[in-house]
Amino acid sequence: MPFAFRISVVIFVFILSGLGMFWLSAGIVGKRVRIRPFLIYAVCSSAIYVLCMLLSSWLIDEEYIFGPYFELLFSLIAYTVEAAALGIVMRKCYGVPFIQGLTATMLSHFIIYTADDVVSAAAEAYSPTFGGMYLYTFITIVFPKLWGFFIAFLAAYILHKSEFYRYFAGLFSTRLKTVVLLTVSWAFMLFWSFVDFFYPGAEPNALYALFFFSLIIVVLLWIQFMAMYTAGQEKIHAQEETIAQQRSHMELLEELQQEIRAFRHDVTNLFSGLVLQAQEGDLDGIQEFMKKTSSYFDEKLGNEIKQMDCLNNIQSYPIRSLLTAKLAAMRQKHIQSVLEVLYSVKEKQMMETADLLRSLGILIDNAIEAVPEKDAQIRLVLLQDEKELYIAVANNYEKEPELNALSRKGYTTKGSGRGTGLSSYRKIVSHYPGCIARTYLRDGFFVQELHIPIQPVQ
Repeated sequence: MPFAFRISVVIFVFILSGLGMFWLSAGIVGKRVRIRPFLIYAVCSSAIYVLCMLLSSWLIDEEYIFGPYFELLFSLIAYTVEAAALGIVMRKCYGVPFIQGLTATMLSHFIIYTADDVVSAAAEAYSPTFGGMYLYTFITIVFPKLWGFFIAFLAAYILHKSEFYRYFAGLFSTRLKTVVLLTVSWAFMLFWSFVDFFYPGAEPNALYALFFFSLIIVVLLWIQFMAMYTAGQEKIHAQEETIAQQRSHMELLEELQQEIRAFRHDVTNLFSGLVLQAQEGDLDGIQEFMKKTSSYFDEKLGNEIKQMDCLNNIQSYPIRSLLTAKLAAMRQKHIQSVLEVLYSVKEKQMMETADLLRSLGILIDNAIEAVPEKDAQIRLVLLQDEKELYIAVANNYEKEPELNALSRKGYTTKGSGRGTGLSSYRKIVSHYPGCIARTYLRDGFFVQELHIPIQPVQ
């Protein structure tokens, strides 16, 4: 068999396997396949493959150190490193959290290699002995890889249509769920290595193929069920929070309505005196009355009406509900609040809505805790343009914060047991490339800024 043919088969198989792995992993996390991330992964995967081959040839003479466990341990390390490489590519190129990308890669590895190995083992057992090496190579090598790629493409298509990625991200809501899912996915990835180790003489047949293809379906259904269950629980929790925020919104409207009624009663009395001044021709008195009435209006209703207008500029209902609840909490604590939303804020950010709500909630809660007991002030600014969403939360303070100490986990100026939110906030921001968080002091205010890129138009 010509050397050029062998090389072309190896390159074709390697590209097809890598593309199938990348395609399915991207489908699990809900991302589209792009050329640049795939090429980066292909280069990294090639380097890992060459390194593993060199390391294997170097350690082959030292195999007695590990005995019969050599191949199993080698597969464990090589597959884990390759999965980690694709997880890093997903993190850098798509903004997917590394753990989610790593888990998706491990599951993709299991699905593709299950389809590949079953067909490959059957082809080697039942392939014809006639037809030459070209036909044998196609049946035992090329065709299984094509089948594995077809399974990956089909699974990615089904997952994309069912919007599986929305449920998949919910599986990582807690540390326990993350550890369990990551461990199970890692075990699935190494499943075939354990089968080859414990049952090296297994021969393929119809039941053999049926069992392992059924295993693929069971794994997908199990993940789908767990993801939907987790998403359902989170949806119930989100609905409870939404109801609480709606209640705060209604309380704000009722409070504003009561103030308007009181203002109407006061204005009626004031205008009674204005009529007498007009009859007497007291123009100076009328001008003075109008000034007092204007300032009285601003004091009584101006800020509330301005806040309502700013809230109406926020088209994202979850964000509007969160801000409504936080503003109500500030009024209960007698904190003077100013909200500025000059333009429409839409759900176009690169950051997931749940993470955006957590980040904004942490910043506002920290500001509420840090304000002084007297003359407390908090300013909120949301500004969205074509490139980014800009968020700023500023509060005055009694004791000037130590900016250098803010990076320490648990740092707070309000006593023990607080200050844990900033570490969670920094962790959320670090998951999204392009997001920038800044903290500084200006004019007696502690300011925290967050710049979130806008999703490009597809």
